[in-house]
Amino acid sequence: MNLKQEWTTHLLMLCGTPADLYSGCRKILRNRIITFDDFDKSLKIEDSGYTKSKMTMLRKNYLHEESIAMAIRLWDRRREQAKYGSVSFTTFNHFVKGKGTLDEIVEKKSKRASVFGPCIQSVSLTWIDKKNVSADIFYRTTEFAKKFPADLVFVRDELLSRFDFGDMKLTVNFHFANITIHPMYIVTAIPLLKDPIKSFNAIKKADKFFFDWMIKWSARYICPEHMRGIQKFAQAMRVHKDANERIDPKTLKELQRYFRDNHPGHRNAYVDPDEEEEE
Repeated sequence: MNLKQEWTTHLLMLCGTPADLYSGCRKILRNRIITFDDFDKSLKIEDSGYTKSKMTMLRKNYLHEESIAMAIRLWDRRREQAKYGSVSFTTFNHFVKGKGTLDEIVEKKSKRASVFGPCIQSVSLTWIDKKNVSADIFYRTTEFAKKFPADLVFVRDELLSRFDFGDMKLTVNFHFANITIHPMYIVTAIPLLKDPIKSFNAIKKADKFFFDWMIKWSARYICPEHMRGIQKFAQAMRVHKDANERIDPKTLKELQRYFRDNHPGHRNAYVDPDEEEEE
């Protein structure tokens, strides 16, 4: 599988995995390691519904030039020695997002602002043997359905691309203290799925609660009668626009029928999603 396929495979697997806990409709999974074996160029920033400005933001928040420069020197030395060992660098290029002191940000921040430190913490590179290198990337938290695929592009193009791996096989392990899967972002992956309805049905069998929320949120984007207040929420409207632009028209009609047939109904008034800590 290529990188794009590996991401969607892991996403579907996690959607069907029992949650360690729920925060509202967000599925939270704790203490997970996910491995990617093919870090090719198949995944693009556009596949996560973002523009190139997302990469600019990620570079600003996570590209710690001094630490990377030292790690490159140490990695080159490690390769010359040609024996087991590791090097690392930090991705702490910001502590809080926003202007002003921490107290000012905490006092005035919106409920979706992040003041809890970087999501990506650090990167370690391990020389295993002449043919194999392992990259281990450590996270405080991530949102896996939309935010994380953008991180994959950033890690590939901005963090790991600076290191000389020669002909070594690169395996990338992501270590997560916490993973969030927000059903409001599942629609982002639909254009990349071979059979979205089959994938949804498999999740329905594995986790009916999360499936219902996936249907509710996905229907808000492509079924006009289910929009329910997202017009007032800028990020949801960007997801709405992206979904309607990237989903094939034939598939869109099939999904509209499927979402209407499987919609669990609305018991409460619309509430804006809470995503305060996932960038």
